[in-house]
Amino acid sequence: MSESEKVAEKTRVAILFGGANSDNYRSCRQFNDVLIALQRREFEVGAVGVTLEGAWVVFSDLASVSKAMGIRDFELTNESAAAITGSEITDFPPRVFLSYDIVFPLVLGAPGSDGRLAGLLESMGVCLVASDSLGSAIASDKSTMKLLLEAVEVATPKHVVVPDKAWRRDALSSVVRAASLKLPIVIKPCRGTNGVGITIVRFPREMKDAVAIARRFDGRFLAEEYHEEGRYLECGVFEDSERRNFISSIVETKVADGGIFNYITRADPSKFTQEIAKDLSEEIIKKIKETAEKVFEATKTSGYLQVEFILTKENELLFLEANAHPYLGKDGSFAKGWLDAGLDYEDIIYAPAIEALRRPHGMV
Repeated sequence: MSESEKVAEKTRVAILFGGANSDNYRSCRQFNDVLIALQRREFEVGAVGVTLEGAWVVFSDLASVSKAMGIRDFELTNESAAAITGSEITDFPPRVFLSYDIVFPLVLGAPGSDGRLAGLLESMGVCLVASDSLGSAIASDKSTMKLLLEAVEVATPKHVVVPDKAWRRDALSSVVRAASLKLPIVIKPCRGTNGVGITIVRFPREMKDAVAIARRFDGRFLAEEYHEEGRYLECGVFEDSERRNFISSIVETKVADGGIFNYITRADPSKFTQEIAKDLSEEIIKKIKETAEKVFEATKTSGYLQVEFILTKENELLFLEANAHPYLGKDGSFAKGWLDAGLDYEDIIYAPAIEALRRPHGMV
């Protein structure tokens, strides 16, 4: 038995899932895949949830939790949590976290994956898988991310950031600034993940509604040039306990109607495909992987990161965004890239758990 396997036998892991946001059901959907992978590697696993209403739930009957998570599009709400055997609902973060060696957060979207949950766990002295509060916050904030990447010469689409204060002071001038980019443009909230609040604006009359949608999720919004006929590509970055980085195969997302891959599209599997990109040149593959590693290092993330690009019809590679807490289910694009790169699914879950266990405590 290897040293890492001996460590795993002694390790207690709490899966943290759910969330007070629209990605609650997707967090629940990945629960069983992650649970089974951890159990097969001999981790002792527990479960703690955050309901759609923001309450905390401690579960003592893991089999009952697993059965509930097998229900299609299950959402963890106060009502559904109470129906699970062995659940205890509280308004406060549970002390049970202190009895675990590490916490594996599966909460997607904001609030949650934007650094707030990581900061809470750090303040409790709890070790967690994936990025700390700083890395999570940077990755979820598109405007901050772009500023950092400009400093290390990573190309991004032309964009304009409109802060909440500027919008409330003079909305018309803010619209003019956003419209200074050549149409079509994309309007998106500065903070957020998984395509929430993103709209394509092809005509000036669509601007008002697009801004209203984005501002439902964040006071600041981003107007970004939209590249027709661009290819949406992504890859994953893994960091091991020796601080070495590894890059997955490249996955391409294709939207059936040629539109943008946002939250609405993502909810309907018939509207998109995600497959390994097989026809990229060696030059583009190399550039994607080098840039993904540069993004990982520049944004202070740890454990793993999903990095997304657009390859324009002029063959220019532009960074779009990154996700420090991607969807980890077997059916997701993050897993697909690593499975094609030669990892077993259990390795995808096991590797970041061991990295987190051996990482120095605190922000890195």
